[in-house]
Amino acid sequence: MEEGDFLFSIDRHSIKHMSTADYAYQILKKNILTGKLAPEALIVEEQLASELDISRTPLREALQRLEIEELVVRRPNGRLKVAPISIKEVKELFTIRSLLEGIVVSQAAQKRTDEQLKQLRRYMFMFEEAVINGVTEDVLYFGGQFHAYIYEISGNQTAIKILYQLNDHIHRYRRFVPERETPQQNSLDEHQAILKYIEEKDSDQAKEAMEEHIMNSLTIVKNSLEQRSEDE
Repeated sequence: MEEGDFLFSIDRHSIKHMSTADYAYQILKKNILTGKLAPEALIVEEQLASELDISRTPLREALQRLEIEELVVRRPNGRLKVAPISIKEVKELFTIRSLLEGIVVSQAAQKRTDEQLKQLRRYMFMFEEAVINGVTEDVLYFGGQFHAYIYEISGNQTAIKILYQLNDHIHRYRRFVPERETPQQNSLDEHQAILKYIEEKDSDQAKEAMEEHIMNSLTIVKNSLEQRSEDE
């Protein structure tokens, strides 16, 4: 689920134009989101600076940005650690996301053009092919593209900005869901229903379908976290 060495996932042209602090921020953020830096792991600046081959000053700048985003948190003794995970937080994240995506899809259903609808159908086709072929990486990618394009159609920049911040945190939780426990056919059915209501410009039904889809995802993630807690 988008795991792997982040160094090889950064566009090499982009690296040349990044500041050292930006470079450190991008790598550390990716490592937190994918679990390479585990929840509640202590942040050891000297070790990280050595691993990234950078000085402590840009590293601290990167860590400050991650602290603002609440991906790292400060302990009472002043030391930093990777933010913990919790059932309470995951419920809050998905609930807020469901409400915001409901607003966004409602606006997209009203505003969409025929050309935009064609692009949404392309994403849906690729999503469906990925589900049929059982390619989880593509299911995640094209599902994400489908949602992101709905954001774009809506034109609601404030909601979009907040959603991308939420989705960073949500990504941390999704990785706890084993592939075998992800009901891809159900997800496909839910996305097809959302597309149908966008096609019909039925903003109320699109909103309801989107909110239901997000809350169903919450149930899957929450169940996986509860099972993980029991196993530990």
